[in-house]
Amino acid sequence: MAFNIEDPNNKIPADTFSLFALGFRPFFLLAAFFAPFLILLWLLQLSGVLTLSAYYSPSGWHAHEMLFGYTVAVIAGFLLTATGNWTGMKMINGWQLALLSAVFVLGRLAPFMTSVSYKTLAAIDLAFIPLVAFLIAVPVIKVKQWSNIIFVPLLLMMAAANLIVHLSALGVIDVSVVSGNRAMLYLVVFLIVIMGGRVIPFFTERGVTGVTTQKWAVIEWLSPLSILLVVIADVIYADKILTASVALVAALVHTVRLAGWYSNKIWKVPLVWILQVAYAWFIVGFVLKALILIDVNYSLHAYHAFTVGGIGTMTLGMMARVSLGHTGREMILNRWMLYSFITINVATVIRVIAPIFLPESYLLLVQLAGWLWVIAFMLFLAVYTPMWMYARVDGRPG
Repeated sequence: MAFNIEDPNNKIPADTFSLFALGFRPFFLLAAFFAPFLILLWLLQLSGVLTLSAYYSPSGWHAHEMLFGYTVAVIAGFLLTATGNWTGMKMINGWQLALLSAVFVLGRLAPFMTSVSYKTLAAIDLAFIPLVAFLIAVPVIKVKQWSNIIFVPLLLMMAAANLIVHLSALGVIDVSVVSGNRAMLYLVVFLIVIMGGRVIPFFTERGVTGVTTQKWAVIEWLSPLSILLVVIADVIYADKILTASVALVAALVHTVRLAGWYSNKIWKVPLVWILQVAYAWFIVGFVLKALILIDVNYSLHAYHAFTVGGIGTMTLGMMARVSLGHTGREMILNRWMLYSFITINVATVIRVIAPIFLPESYLLLVQLAGWLWVIAFMLFLAVYTPMWMYARVDGRPG
């Protein structure tokens, strides 16, 4: 018998435990948990209270876990949900989704398990992204939806970047762990640039009355291409002047792209402005990278503009919006989440901009930004956990 959402007898009770009903639920919950937890551990390391993983090195662990831990959880949750919408096929759920979630968690815990060998640690962590790629590829290929196949090679390239990190940590290759982490950073930026071009103008027009966004074909082509050029210059050639030059081009291209989406009206809709502000932080990152052209090196600030500002703010905004939609709720932001959105942007300003003008207070500013990041995600965790744990409010499956 077909499922009829109009029949009250067929509706799923709102108090039904549904954490493993759809991919966004467990992985957004894990992302919301590990975002503050990983930073708390990092703050304890900075304060000398705790010594983190000897396998990655403390700074290597921090970069790896925020990219291959937190960020990958968001990507997995989003793609495992969106692929079902794109293809019309049922995605992984139930015990299989719980098992996949356990693989992810083991990857986060393995560096602290003294009984686990480094090779086993690497194998556990390396397993997750290829599994997600496979789960995405099967339905996309089955329905021949080639417009979305790009996410499969992107995930495999992320897995390759993770492999570089582990082979470096194991001493198998003479390449810095930083190279793998940096490659992953740009791959995430590339993915967000692609997805941002699809969803930000759509959400802007749907969410803000009277706004029509603009797109230019040449800018849409140059947007992802400019990221690839930065990857080639910064990761492959490691040439500072070349990197700065293409970063300047990227900043100009993405500024034009964002200008086509922008309207003063967005400031009345937090679920829209958070995405556009996040995109703006990528532009700030490219500008900071480009300043080497005038003999000013703000590369570390640039990377945190990409990570804390761009990736952190964008993923927070996307998870907030996707979770509302996929739990059958109206697109109305909880007021505590508005505070979360503001807090994460203040954290980015303190982490990225403030140290440029107050270099003598660098460590204090880093710690303050870290605590604000923790607060932003603790608010998110508190507000959204019940949504992820229990059934949709409209009684539909998912």
